[in-house]
Amino acid sequence: MKSNVFLIVLIFTIISSCSEKQQIDNHQVINGLWLVKEVKINDQDMTPIADWIRFNADSTQTSGTGWLQHTIGSWSYQNDAKMLTIKNNISSNGSINYEDSFNVTFDKNLIVLQRKNEGQELSITLEKVDKLPTLEANKLFGLWKFDSILIDNIEVSDSLNPTKNAMLFLRPENGYTLYNYPIGERFGIFKAHYGRQQLEMVNYSRSPKFQFYKFTIDGNKLLLNSTDNKTVLSLSRIDKYLP
Repeated sequence: MKSNVFLIVLIFTIISSCSEKQQIDNHQVINGLWLVKEVKINDQDMTPIADWIRFNADSTQTSGTGWLQHTIGSWSYQNDAKMLTIKNNISSNGSINYEDSFNVTFDKNLIVLQRKNEGQELSITLEKVDKLPTLEANKLFGLWKFDSILIDNIEVSDSLNPTKNAMLFLRPENGYTLYNYPIGERFGIFKAHYGRQQLEMVNYSRSPKFQFYKFTIDGNKLLLNSTDNKTVLSLSRIDKYLP
């Protein structure tokens, strides 16, 4: 009789231990950085560009797009229900703005989150990665020197860049500086569109002028083509200021 009781206790202990180990393992799987690989509402593809979420071991989470973090919050996983709850805080006082719960399916380095959204089936596939995704817009940051300046198909570098050392510095806080121009340094702000390769720039001035460019980056080369097709700027990335 005693041996039977011992056996039953042992079986329950093993089951409990396995369940606890599975719960720990699932938490460990979720911990880390995940790229939003696919988003579908019913059969419609709604996948964003370079969105990510990072689940931390202390149950906090952050999310963003490219190199930009825009949301903080927390997360929890219920092993029995296989349910992941994500809370997002955006306001300055830390209040919870919204909360979502998803059914979770694990598949190697992927997890699939599913729930109904206003009667529609929402499915989000996350892929574990080891670094933040890079948008084309993120590659704009840095120091560039002007190789050529075309206005109405005419090369005007001799007048605008006579010393051949004019530079454009695009900073992470979205400010820019023009160096070594005949008219001296010029400052302004810029905005790069995440969905389209478009750059908007406006100078600091009593009469600010807005400029709009399509941009293309190929290795260390940057091409800016104004949306009115009147100005084409060719630049090369450099790692130090020119005198």
